[in-house]
Amino acid sequence: MGSPVNLFISRSQKTDLRTNSDDVALWQSVRKGNDLAFSNLYQRFSNLLFNYGMHFCYNRELVKDCIQELFTNIWNRRETLTEIDSVKHYLFTSFRNLLIQHINRNRKLFTDSNENDEFLDFDLSVEDELLAQDFMKENEKKIINGLTKISKRQREILILKFFNDLSYAEIASIMSITPAAAHNLMSKALQCMRVVLR
Repeated sequence: MGSPVNLFISRSQKTDLRTNSDDVALWQSVRKGNDLAFSNLYQRFSNLLFNYGMHFCYNRELVKDCIQELFTNIWNRRETLTEIDSVKHYLFTSFRNLLIQHINRNRKLFTDSNENDEFLDFDLSVEDELLAQDFMKENEKKIINGLTKISKRQREILILKFFNDLSYAEIASIMSITPAAAHNLMSKALQCMRVVLR
């Protein structure tokens, strides 16, 4: 992704489109009661969801339980599931909501006490985003360590964008914020990571 912006669809974009259409086909099969498709859907997303969950909730058992509950709910409601455009977006949003419900039920705090939702007036350009992606690839070990030193919301947006390759619109929906707020939070997160990694 470190190459200049191209007018043609890149190989990774084609793969993303193919993967999304494969996911949607699996989803349709699950809706029809295909247990093999359900198993494939679980195998494809359970590790991604687990890794995502562990970045802002350190209770492994709770994260695993929420993944199990999510997929159990999907199977039990398979006949009433609606068609969706992005299975990844649906699963991440549903999982996050379920995890938050469980955390709140257990009376644990989800948000950082030092994290207010005040968003700065920063805007990411295409160049900033490409630099951020290159930066992430080159410094992966430092980044993983740095992620533990920033706020949970900043960590979450970086994980969703760079490790799970979600769009700002999808991230905004998952995090229950506006796309503009997602851009601003990303800018703030990248600034904090630069400071942490110095």
